[in-house]
Amino acid sequence: MSEQFFKPKSPAIQRIIGDLKSDDVRIQIIGYIREIISNSEFILKDNSGEIKVTFEKSDFPIKKDLLINVIGELEINVEGEKNVKAKFIQNMNMLNYEYYEKIYHLKKEYL
Repeated sequence: MSEQFFKPKSPAIQRIIGDLKSDDVRIQIIGYIREIISNSEFILKDNSGEIKVTFEKSDFPIKKDLLINVIGELEINVEGEKNVKAKFIQNMNMLNYEYYEKIYHLKKEYL
């Protein structure tokens, strides 16, 4: 059997868009859909920036201003532009986003 079969995937690192690092591989970002580009791409925004997200499917309608959680792989093109290839998209409309941001920044400061 292949060794890859036994290698666990690295966990997704919780980030805000402005904190993404070039060596991040799997990431988790919560933000709002600012713009729908196509049936497989949209722009996600949070208070620190924006990023293009590509996806294959979603279990709910993707629409502008929806608060979502995206888990996926960070891709950086030759121009240095960052994009996310989503593996999982979750509707987070019931989340208190302001409270989430405060906790994110507290964790970043103390951990």
